[in-house]
Amino acid sequence: MQYKLLLLDIDGTLRPGSCERVPKENAEAVCAVQRAGVKVAIATGRGRIGVGKGLLRSIRPDYWVCAGGAQLVDYKGCDLALHRLTSEEMYALVDFFEDHELPLRFTFHDANYAYLGYEEFARREREKNLALNIVDGEDQDQHLQEMADRFQEKYGYLGLKFLFSYPGSDGCDILQQGVDKGAGLRELAKLAGIDPADCVAVGDGDNDVAMLQAAGLGIAMGNGSAAAKAAADRIGPDAEPHGIAELCRALWPEAF
Repeated sequence: MQYKLLLLDIDGTLRPGSCERVPKENAEAVCAVQRAGVKVAIATGRGRIGVGKGLLRSIRPDYWVCAGGAQLVDYKGCDLALHRLTSEEMYALVDFFEDHELPLRFTFHDANYAYLGYEEFARREREKNLALNIVDGEDQDQHLQEMADRFQEKYGYLGLKFLFSYPGSDGCDILQQGVDKGAGLRELAKLAGIDPADCVAVGDGDNDVAMLQAAGLGIAMGNGSAAAKAAADRIGPDAEPHGIAELCRALWPEAF
């Protein structure tokens, strides 16, 4: 089958955890596939502003599925779709996280604003080489740990989802009902005039599950979570040292 759109998660997939940037081999392979006529989309929990200059090396995506599916962007940087939190949702999150002294940041177009817990966010960004463009807010120093149920007890009527990257993770994305990478894939495919069945999605975390299920071919990296592997049609190589390059060569040998 000739797939028309390749969607790639960044952290733990396109960029192995040990690397500050996408490995050269991965970037060159993705560019080769793109030159062969396949559209490329970056599908990430990061906001568009959180993908720093040079992180992707030579990759110039045709599309972006950002903020866990809440923001779709074209290659020019123009928004194709936005799903914003409402004022009520934001106030509820701030009140709850402040009451429990938990860090909280919101992704905006120009930066990621740490409303609570800037120092903790900054420390973790440095440790993981994420460079997400965190802007200082107020100070708290504890991190989110199994608080989703408590939030739902009080604010469950809002329908917000706490989506953890991996089981046991002490950080998560908070998304509106119906917003995730899978919904982003379907929405982008419709806008691009492509059948989701003609898409390949590659990821490694629990927050990639919906995307792997929505694609015609979902591939979980060998280093992926159990949930990602269970949702995938195929298990790929580990992200280390350059698993995406291996996948590209296997799926599109004519591009090399």
